[in-house]
Amino acid sequence: MSRIYWDSMLFIYLFQDDTQFGDRVAYLRKRSLERGDELCTSHLALGEILAGAYRDKDEETARAVREGMRVAGIRLLSFDERAVDIFARIRAEHRTSAADTIHLAAAAVEKVDLFLTGDKRLQKLHIPGIQFISDFTTAPL
Repeated sequence: MSRIYWDSMLFIYLFQDDTQFGDRVAYLRKRSLERGDELCTSHLALGEILAGAYRDKDEETARAVREGMRVAGIRLLSFDERAVDIFARIRAEHRTSAADTIHLAAAAVEKVDLFLTGDKRLQKLHIPGIQFISDFTTAPL
């Protein structure tokens, strides 16, 4: 069993059944279930996902996203006091955006095994507390 962090876009691709990446993300979810992995993301990611529904004034989709993540057992990680120093160090060293750095710090605090993202800049980083950062399109799960 591994603890796997999904960046926001993976959920968006899955929920929107994206024509380019939806099947790949659905496959990753299926493999995670088969392996007994713990899938997690941050509260920030949930906010980023919900922002699209609220932008479209779609309360039903927002409710469905929240319920879908709850039913799927997605663990929501907080950006809390434990993450502050990690955030500051990542941001100072790598000059990542505040949002990306919050994702990375939340994942690092929880010592995730794998951080999946489509962001090529993040894939190059080595963050203490995160074993691997990988491209979700090529990660061999």
